[in-house]
Amino acid sequence: MKKIVFLIFFLTISNFFHAQNRISGTISEENSNLPLAGAYIYITEWNKGVVSDENGNYSITLTTKGRLTLQYSYLSYEPVVKEVILSDSNTEQTLNVQLKKHIIQMDEVVLSNSYINTQSTNTYEVDVVDIDNIAKVGGFSVMDIINKIPGVDAVTSGTMVSRPSIRGLSSNRVLTVIDGVRFETQQWDDEHGIGVNENGFEKIEVIKGPESLLYGPEAMGGVINFVKTKPAPIGTTQGSAFAAMSTNNLGWRANAKVDGAKENLNWGVSALGKLFSDYFIDNQSFRIPNTRLLEYGAKGYVGTNRKWGSTNLEYTFNQAFFGILDGKDITFGPNGEIINSDIEKEKYPFEIEAPFHTVVDNRLTSHSTFLTGKSKLDLVVGYQNNHRTENEELTGVKKGYKYVDMTLQSVTYNLKWYAPTWNRFSTIVGSQGMYQNNTNNSGAQTVLIPDARIKDFGLFAVNKYQYQAFNFSLGARFDSRNLDTNETNGLNYTIPEISKSYNNVSGSAGIAYTIAKKLTLRSSFATGYRSPNLNELTSNGFKLESQRFEVGNANFKKEHNQQFDLNAVYANESISIEGAFFVNTIQNYIYIEPTGTTVPSNLDPATNVPLYEFQQSEAKITGGEATLSIHPEGLKWFRLDNSFATLKGIRTDNDSYLPMMNPTKLTNTLFITLNDFGKFSSSVINLTVTSTFDQDQVAENELKTPGYSIFNLGISTTYKKTAFTLTANNIFDRNYINHMSRFRPYKIAEPGLNIALSVKIPLDLN
Repeated sequence: MKKIVFLIFFLTISNFFHAQNRISGTISEENSNLPLAGAYIYITEWNKGVVSDENGNYSITLTTKGRLTLQYSYLSYEPVVKEVILSDSNTEQTLNVQLKKHIIQMDEVVLSNSYINTQSTNTYEVDVVDIDNIAKVGGFSVMDIINKIPGVDAVTSGTMVSRPSIRGLSSNRVLTVIDGVRFETQQWDDEHGIGVNENGFEKIEVIKGPESLLYGPEAMGGVINFVKTKPAPIGTTQGSAFAAMSTNNLGWRANAKVDGAKENLNWGVSALGKLFSDYFIDNQSFRIPNTRLLEYGAKGYVGTNRKWGSTNLEYTFNQAFFGILDGKDITFGPNGEIINSDIEKEKYPFEIEAPFHTVVDNRLTSHSTFLTGKSKLDLVVGYQNNHRTENEELTGVKKGYKYVDMTLQSVTYNLKWYAPTWNRFSTIVGSQGMYQNNTNNSGAQTVLIPDARIKDFGLFAVNKYQYQAFNFSLGARFDSRNLDTNETNGLNYTIPEISKSYNNVSGSAGIAYTIAKKLTLRSSFATGYRSPNLNELTSNGFKLESQRFEVGNANFKKEHNQQFDLNAVYANESISIEGAFFVNTIQNYIYIEPTGTTVPSNLDPATNVPLYEFQQSEAKITGGEATLSIHPEGLKWFRLDNSFATLKGIRTDNDSYLPMMNPTKLTNTLFITLNDFGKFSSSVINLTVTSTFDQDQVAENELKTPGYSIFNLGISTTYKKTAFTLTANNIFDRNYINHMSRFRPYKIAEPGLNIALSVKIPLDLN
């Protein structure tokens, strides 16, 4: 593996004698024809960018031939994507581009579909959120902006541990992707968060459902794609420093980065740190014990481009310590009120004490693009090492004892060949694979999942056809998984050896039709699958965190789903409307439910604990989302955004409800943009009301959850080039319980009033 990565990298530093091609032009505004200074022009295949000068002019010298994709972007304007083919000889091409100013972004450039293009040409919807929105919503992590997307929620364990639920599907049914590589972090347990922070990323793309065939198994619920920050413009060295603090948990987070680029070389380094105490409810009078976090990480990359294409080598390190709520610290009074029995004396404790998770990630990725005339080859190779430990309480020892110690190593590749365009047909053929090894390290008291090896192999082909205002897509995929485990001894029980093979064929088809550049209609149908995870196949013991005895089933079949989507988007200068409807049918749906009985705990046979068993049945989830944005052309300072999402999940064998389904949600946000004054610019005030409806469509023995409305306020402005944001979330300090929270059985509410202040300073290091 190491030889492959270093061979790819060292090939890139070779020099070639070659001809030069040049692309130049002017970037201007569509209506006024005024030049746009500072517009960014990015060449995807070369991972290289330039900015336009004060007259809107740009020029790019390219020592290559082949097919290239250019992205033109400018703040508050709709992006444009152009494709060019360069010949062997010295050539010059002129590409003048006009950008249209937008009030609300409706036509983002997206990378998660088969081709890099704008949203309007997709046959399925891709939602896009900016990483900077974490500060604008007063959030703590990336999940605080992902769950703002209609149809997306979060399964939470406090404020610091959460993972996405897309249209009712979560855990191994939602795939996290970084630079084309699936991110592996023991995602079989909802107590394990998404595992990715904001360091080094500029936006997040979300696909709802199995429409994309590019990512393989475990994407049947959707894809969360983290998009890296683009390199600095050629000839510059730039960076930024960011810091934020919050009052509820007296926490802070900070990050800094520096990026530089020369003609054929780009590089960057970044670092991040977070420290949060336990969160509070009831006007800072009740602390939720051990919901704290300490996290730090760093990332570095170097890339180069040559005649044959480009390559990029990136290394990421991250370590996080997550406090674990101990169920015995929460008791109930005579009137049903919750009582914190934790003996912690500090009001804002920061020290990491048992019980807690420690998660250490090391990730190395090589991404290369080879230009081959009118076609191109894209190769991503990655190595990931995820080390997870859990420490539990031991009298007199703050760090407790080691309860679990697991190392997950994953080697992945993703190979795509972009065939030459022929008669408006564009085709991608590719292959993906993964070898994964899970090891239980010595010294831990128990084993949750066995030592195991997983081998994945996949082949896929997708085709796109464009004719006038129509876009068509068609694709197919074959996947094979081999899973082998060792007989593994837990505490007072044994996990037997198993060997499983799963094969699957998936497909997708879609159509998009755009009318007068304002209305886009989409329809798509896709299938997906996932194999049962190790937890579902082999569980047979008491889980301290969930306080229950879980039993899996080694005979589970693979899950398989078919999703049908309808989507319509209309936008003009004053209003934007979008609506979506979906039906998702799932065979062999796996879920866990209480049996209503108790069994002796394997940790303490004298104690009986609740018995939960994994089950499998047929299921169907239906629902939809709608958004309405009002931004009158004559009122540039006013914008009102509204979104609505609802779904219903049932077992089709008995019409009972599925557990942990996203509740119906309505969100209304008013934006007021202030005129620039003095050295202040881009000043915006926003008020958000999020109304979550009663969730009474629950599974047997699942708790119902009452609805609630939460008010949030935000103010953002830029002084010179420094951006400031001040937010107040839950401004009325409402006490409410989130249906998707794992703390719900303890009647633990979400955070009370939280005020957050952030500042981001750009750094010009030229």
